[in-house]
Amino acid sequence: MAKLINCECGYVVRGADEDELVRNAEQHISEAHPDLVGKMSRDDLLGMAEED
Repeated sequence: MAKLINCECGYVVRGADEDELVRNAEQHISEAHPDLVGKMSRDDLLGMAEED
């Protein structure tokens, strides 16, 4: 089931499943929010997810 995360910066991270969503979110964090790298767990990210 497709999911998304609405980042506070306005960017929308999407993934076809939870694994892809987490990968895409981690990539976005590394590119746009380097200060948060390593500070958000998989569970943190999935807790922010909504159905797409």
